Amino acid sequence: MTNATPLSTIIALARAGALDHAWAQYCGAGYDKDDTDPAALTVRGRLLKDHALRAEGEARRAYYLRSAQAYRRAAALQPATYPLINAATLSLLSGDRAQAEEIAREVLARIAAEPEEPETPYYRAATEAEALLLLGRREEARAALEAAVAAAPRAWEDHGSTLRQFVAIEAALGGDLAWLDLLRPPLSLSWVGPGGDREMPGVADLIAGAVEQKRIGFAFGPLATEADLAVAEALLAHDVTLHLVLPAVPPTGERAEAVLSGAESIMQMRPLDGPPDLRRTLLARRIARGAARLNAERLMSEAVELQVIASDAAEEGEVGDDPRLPELSLLAISVGAGGEVGFETRLDEVGAAVAAAGPNALAPRLDGDDILIGYAGPEAAAAAARALYATLRGRMPLRIAGHHGFTPCIRDPFSGALRPTEEGAAIVREIAGAIPPDTLCVSHDFAALLAADSGSAGGINWIGELQAFDGGAAIGLYALAVTLPSED
Repeated sequence: MTNATPLSTIIALARAGALDHAWAQYCGAGYDKDDTDPAALTVRGRLLKDHALRAEGEARRAYYLRSAQAYRRAAALQPATYPLINAATLSLLSGDRAQAEEIAREVLARIAAEPEEPETPYYRAATEAEALLLLGRREEARAALEAAVAAAPRAWEDHGSTLRQFVAIEAALGGDLAWLDLLRPPLSLSWVGPGGDREMPGVADLIAGAVEQKRIGFAFGPLATEADLAVAEALLAHDVTLHLVLPAVPPTGERAEAVLSGAESIMQMRPLDGPPDLRRTLLARRIARGAARLNAERLMSEAVELQVIASDAAEEGEVGDDPRLPELSLLAISVGAGGEVGFETRLDEVGAAVAAAGPNALAPRLDGDDILIGYAGPEAAAAAARALYATLRGRMPLRIAGHHGFTPCIRDPFSGALRPTEEGAAIVREIAGAIPPDTLCVSHDFAALLAADSGSAGGINWIGELQAFDGGAAIGLYALAVTLPSED
């Protein structure tokens, strides 16, 4: 396997949502026929588990069982608690409780025999808790889980991952989920405040009450007005992790600079040189609301919204429109290079699939080697993208990218149609060029707005960042899950 695809690349493909492509690469490299490499077996267990999550009924249980077998074989070749505890839990999910308990006892024996295993204190205690839970020893499991949380009280992503696993176990055992609240990360908050430079008396007390009553740990919002600045200052004063969405160029001044330096992350809306007008501020608020939901989904927590003062467009002035800078969800579809044999045939197939996917706001057009299509909003664009993916996957080297925002456009003097400028199409084209084949990925702004508008962050999975090409902050990337027929 000298030229085999590295296992790290295969895992990256799976995380990006390209499970079928990852499995094809895994089998193409011959890893599926090698039962002597513990690393390859561990990746096999991961891929089969992902297949199980996409399947239903008997097919799901069969995938879980095969995944458990791969993990257990990996642990036999290279003893470690990670593959062993996965084998135990997946055995339970496959319906084999006796095997799950047998392996869980092996896990506890290994923890006792190898106290110096190179794992974090959190992982060791959480693994012990998981094994105890599989054996039905809930009080002991709770004590071990409390020790894990005490070892890493702010490791929220680890807590969320453990919580997701424990919820699945309790669902299989028919147990009570209430005791798992000790793992539940703090809530994620977004806020809505008035525009302009209004004074905000009492905002510190309002924030203090919300943080205490709701157990707020994370906050997402714009930094566009004096009210936003006052809210952000109060949140930082209460040790809330702050994530900002900037609708325009970063504000200046001593107070603003202190908030910017205290923020955990700063997201910038594109185009970066846009004016700080009401349209952009309102969009930034929606992005912040969705970002809170995405964060809560990832951490297995909840999102809430704080209405600082009732605020809407009528109160602050009419929200104008600019035909040269429409708000659009833009998709870029890549099906290979124009010089390749069969490229035009692929374009014909894409055209037929686009026509069947529903109405669009900007008609499809070929831009270089990519097809660009505009939709009125993320929900319509996501539905079309998922339909296109389901239709075209496996038929061509398919990549679908999406971004929502204010898209610079011009009126084509030859066709009369509105089309994105090179700047307007830059983000989706950059995403389409960076993602692996057989994937459907969108920018953070698209993902957040989809979560905000649909009311759910399910099926939207963070996969990494794309380094900015325009001098701004990095662009977060999310894979959109697609429901496909199960494959045995």
